[in-house]
Formats: sequence, C-alpha cells, structure tokens
Amino acid sequence: MLGFIIAVIAGAVTPMIETPAARPVARALGENIEIQDGEIRLIAFMIAMIGAAILCMIFDSGSALGLMVGGSLGYFGMRLVRWVQRIIEGRRD
Repeated sequence: MLGFIIAVIAGAVTPMIETPAARPVARALGENIEIQDGEIRLIAFMIAMIGAAILCMIFDSGSALGLMVGGSLGYFGMRLVRWVQRIIEGRRD
C-alpha cells in the first residue's frame, strides 16, 4: 500500500518536476536523441516513477503493477476529480 501511495504522489508531482528535472535531461539527451517539446512531460513522469521505484525498494513495499496504477492515478488525478465533479453536478440538475 505504501508503494501505491508513493506512486500516486510521484504521478501528482510530475508537472512540478518538468522544468527543474526533465528539461536538463532532455537537453543532455538532445545531442544524440531528438526530443520534441511534447515529450518533456513524459521524461518528467519517467523520472518521477524511477524515484518512486527507488523509494519502494528502500521501504520494501509495492509491486510493479501498484506503481504503474498509482502513478497513472496521480498523473491523471485532477482530471479524474473534475470528471467526477461534472458527473455529480449533472445529476443535480
């Protein structure tokens, strides 16, 4: 369960680490690999999930499936919350 929570947090912080972590990595890779602007967020997600995996290894918690589901829920969390809010508000009308 701890691994899942770590992964949700990692997915949620993905937009926050885009500039400080993913852009320098993209610049370093840019010499050898062509990276488009739309792929910067993906690199940030990969960095966050690698960090989550390392924390899960340290705490000996979580599985690969739990990490990916948690990371995906964290990444898309605000969109999912807004979607549920629209559904609830639509039922009130």
